[in-house]
Amino acid sequence: MPETKYLENVKFPKKEEKKEKKEGGITGVERMKEEGEEETKILPALVSALKKDLGPALEEIEIKDVRIGLAYTGVLLSENYGGVACTPLYEFSGCPALGLAGSLKGKTANEMLELALSENPLEAAVGIAVANALSHMLRDLEPEHFQHSSSDILDLIKPGDRVAMVGYFGPLVPRILKITDKLTVLEKREIEITQTRTLSSERAGEILPVSDVIILSASTLANRTFDELLSLRGAAREVVLLGPSAPLYPAPFFERGITAVMGTRIIDPWTMLTVVSEAGGTKKLHQYCGEKVALRRSKQKEK
Repeated sequence: MPETKYLENVKFPKKEEKKEKKEGGITGVERMKEEGEEETKILPALVSALKKDLGPALEEIEIKDVRIGLAYTGVLLSENYGGVACTPLYEFSGCPALGLAGSLKGKTANEMLELALSENPLEAAVGIAVANALSHMLRDLEPEHFQHSSSDILDLIKPGDRVAMVGYFGPLVPRILKITDKLTVLEKREIEITQTRTLSSERAGEILPVSDVIILSASTLANRTFDELLSLRGAAREVVLLGPSAPLYPAPFFERGITAVMGTRIIDPWTMLTVVSEAGGTKKLHQYCGEKVALRRSKQKEK
């Protein structure tokens, strides 16, 4: 998919060496550090790494628009970069209203990135979408740190592999079954699949440790199950973070055992806002405003 013209008008913020401005006490990242979580939990590590890389520039970047759709949550930055995250509607038993509604536009990226650390899944989804948008910006600022791979998820699966899919990726199921018949889908929702075994995600402790390939839906970030699931990976040869919600900022994930991050780069953020608002899913994102991107951990780091 060709680049869209919006990049011609992108304004990159300056990355100056100065102390980050603080308002209202300690930040979420600082709180996590005090509680000893920052070194182990993925979201504090991701937020901390992005803050370190972008520095004071995060105070200059504003949130231009936020859309929370039925399938995805989308964010547009003032620099015309967009990012998405899966809307975690299934995490709510009642009305999933957002208390911050009406106050998000105009906030700085620094403030909004902190939402990724929220215990509220909707707030976390907004923060992860901001992280995703910022990762696209960093890719253009420092392309040498983002080595893309031509690998597809199917390239990582071998005949006879025991594959665990955490989160249901419907179109992938028949394609994986052409390579191996040992596929188990772990889902929180009740779904009916006749082609392969489907179990409750509560049984991840039985399935993941004995799997050769694990496919983790990036929605596990917003619902805060990522860290626990990753701890169950056992000796899996491949652990892939998959889906448009995956922040294309791979270092914190690679450091924790993820071998590939396969997400979506938003190349037309204005169209993305429309797709999200109209309840468009992954297929529509790729059709109208995004492109698949794979980032692969180097062989040296796998040893």
